[in-house]
Amino acid sequence: MRAPRAVQVEANRGEVLAAARRVFLARGYAGATVDAIADAAGFSKGVVYSQFGAKADLFLALLAQRIEERAAQNRALAERHRGADGLRALLRAARRDSETEAGWGLLLLEFRLHAARDPKLNARYGEAHQRTLQGIALLFERLYAEAGLTPPAPLRQVAALMLAFGSGLLLERAGDPRAFSQANEQAAVGRALGLPDEA
Repeated sequence: MRAPRAVQVEANRGEVLAAARRVFLARGYAGATVDAIADAAGFSKGVVYSQFGAKADLFLALLAQRIEERAAQNRALAERHRGADGLRALLRAARRDSETEAGWGLLLLEFRLHAARDPKLNARYGEAHQRTLQGIALLFERLYAEAGLTPPAPLRQVAALMLAFGSGLLLERAGDPRAFSQANEQAAVGRALGLPDEA
């Protein structure tokens, strides 16, 4: 029996997004094409365009999916760890992700630079980025309160600082993988976020 159309459309969307992730990671944003993504998904280019429109729309849909996945992971982490331990756990997870998924981090930086030159696309990216900041800030609000710590700045700025550190460190490690030791990096970011040194 054939799946109802809505179910099939959603399944196709998932397959296109999975293929897009593979192609973007392999070729970068500039090198990826809708043709290559359609081929990787096993669909015609028309199917991809009917689901997403342009390449930027496809990337932003992939980014929205990733934001939701990461937000759920961060919430689960914050449930397992409280206060300052929770803040440090979020920092460790961010560093681990930047190492194990460096390709995604570099891809996101590439897209951000591309979008920065297009005001409309930059505004669309900015909406997604604000959702990320809001999610992190809400977790920080609870964890700082549990730790009895005063954030060094408004929480959205603290969240932005953490992400900025991550982007900068990713670029430095791309140029020199030994630029920072894990311990020094964690301590520096922790201090910037107002965390006391671990005993």
